[in-house]
Amino acid sequence: MKKSLFIGLTFLVFLLIGNHVFGLTVGNEIVSVGDLKHEVLLKCGQPRSKEIIGYIDRVVSDERIRVMKIEEWIIAVTSYGKTYYYSLMFEGNELKEIKSAGEK
Repeated sequence: MKKSLFIGLTFLVFLLIGNHVFGLTVGNEIVSVGDLKHEVLLKCGQPRSKEIIGYIDRVVSDERIRVMKIEEWIIAVTSYGKTYYYSLMFEGNELKEIKSAGEK
């Protein structure tokens, strides 16, 4: 009974997470949400593509609004002979989201 419940809850968690990834292993490095662009660049190398998706306003203090660029990088990670693609979404200089973008 407990084993069935555990398996069901585990399946539900993966279903809710979808294709979002919270950390990504690239070689011997780990790329995580919250990393800065230069850290990701050092760990992953140049992305396959970079695209500006839009801009977002963030309130920094009561009187100041900061406009930040939203940028998507596509990177390729090869593991055991397969190439996996990931979408890295940055707001300003900070990595906000990692999503699976397929495999080849």
